[in-house]
Amino acid sequence: MLGDIITPDLFASAFRMATPLALAAIGGTICERSGVVNIALEGIMLTGAFFGTAAVLATGNPWIGVLAAMAAGVAIASVHAFASINLRSDQVVSGTAINLLALGVTGFLMEFWYGHPGTTDPIAVLRPIFSFTSPGGGFFAEIWRWFNGIVLSHTPIVYITIIIAVLAQWALYRTRWGLRLRALGEHPRAVDTVGVNVYRGRWIAVLMSGALAGLAGANLTIEQVGSFTENMTNGRGFIALAANIFGRWTPAGSYLASLLFGFADALQIKLQVFRDVITVPPQFFLMLPYVLTVIVLAGVIGRAIAPAAVGQPYKKG
Repeated sequence: MLGDIITPDLFASAFRMATPLALAAIGGTICERSGVVNIALEGIMLTGAFFGTAAVLATGNPWIGVLAAMAAGVAIASVHAFASINLRSDQVVSGTAINLLALGVTGFLMEFWYGHPGTTDPIAVLRPIFSFTSPGGGFFAEIWRWFNGIVLSHTPIVYITIIIAVLAQWALYRTRWGLRLRALGEHPRAVDTVGVNVYRGRWIAVLMSGALAGLAGANLTIEQVGSFTENMTNGRGFIALAANIFGRWTPAGSYLASLLFGFADALQIKLQVFRDVITVPPQFFLMLPYVLTVIVLAGVIGRAIAPAAVGQPYKKG
């Protein structure tokens, strides 16, 4: 039975499940490195998922839907940026309000635009980039099956996410922008004294996190599901926050942590196929990703060191 569970499809599913988590987690990393807590990732993902779907329904073009999802993510992130940076409101309260706002607005627009609650009509989706056939039989065919299943079977945003993780890791630790971003979250007063605009730097970071979380929403609808359902993010934004903490506020760490959560999600789906053989209630499989989130956070809290000024509004002068 183990051979039926541990298959290339399981690992391929882990990459797919990890993609929206990783995009939101990397966005959270950039945002919190600047000193702004982004609890609103859940709401931004949901907003991106809805407007991405709406754009595809209107145009029939999935790539326009991706751009619309990112634009919607930037738009709602700007609300969080204005409240947190300019108005110096409590960042957790602002993020929580945006999550509630996104849930209400997407539900309202579902009925206003499409005349019914629940789920939209199916949309055109992005297909896997590569399509190869098996080279034959034997040992090499088995190697190819694993390589093709794990590496070559994915849709564009999955590969884009890996590139983003690598580039963000490099930029954060090898560029002047990355140095300034990290300084914003550690000692904004010192950054201000050398002529760096703290407000602008934090605004850019929050908007970048919005674009990435919006792209995460597009991945859910335009690559994975093929439609929008109310509240379909289902806590993924909060799991992304956990991945950010587990990854120690680094893009590469956030991606690897998301892979762990993605594997847990893929495994619970796989195990449900064998629920007649494994005498465990099906609810146990559904709770696996969330149990893992709690375990990870319990093990990391106190060991991972957050940016010193994260969550602290900055007042110039």
